[in-house]
Amino acid sequence: MDKDSGLTIKAARREERSASAEALLNATAQLLSEATTIDVSLNEISQRASVNSAMIKYYFGNKEGLLLAVLERDAETAMTALKALSEMDIPAQKKLKIHINGIINAYYRSPYINRLIHYMVESGSPAASKRVAQIFIEPMIEVYRDIVAQGVREGVLKDVDPGLLYYCLVGAADHIFHAGYSVPSTLGVAKLDDGIKQKYAEMVCDIYLRGLAP
Repeated sequence: MDKDSGLTIKAARREERSASAEALLNATAQLLSEATTIDVSLNEISQRASVNSAMIKYYFGNKEGLLLAVLERDAETAMTALKALSEMDIPAQKKLKIHINGIINAYYRSPYINRLIHYMVESGSPAASKRVAQIFIEPMIEVYRDIVAQGVREGVLKDVDPGLLYYCLVGAADHIFHAGYSVPSTLGVAKLDDGIKQKYAEMVCDIYLRGLAP
């Protein structure tokens, strides 16, 4: 076998390994979205991904490593968008409205996110808990601090604590999806759809933008 053929085979194997890891991440996200807890077994994940369960240890070390990798992938997308929003040359109120819509859309697509964050912070190893804070919580509070400061300068927002704002917005954005089991009783429909999600986003925006006005 010549050198070029050997390099091609190695590249193909790397690509195959990468595809297997991505399949495991996708399967985990799908199962977490379907469940009401994070109690998803490694066997379920490997079956959904059509990947040998031994590969979870190979790629991620253990279940905690796999769950952390799912959150890191979600955080990369969400925090990049949030940072870009923070740097946009638009009014603070508009930034806040875009963000509220964005976070509700994120939880609609991936309803497990906040549940998994809580689990990793409360029950994960100290290293995992610290990592989750670094990739999700701290960046969000930093952006909230910037938006609030801009809004105060513009005279359109109260000078509120960014940490408390985090609890308010994340709690409001997450609960309707976290408590999806109650939707038939509260809303009279079998499950949430895009129309309900959008109406909810508009209501949350209206409540918070009015409430944060000086």
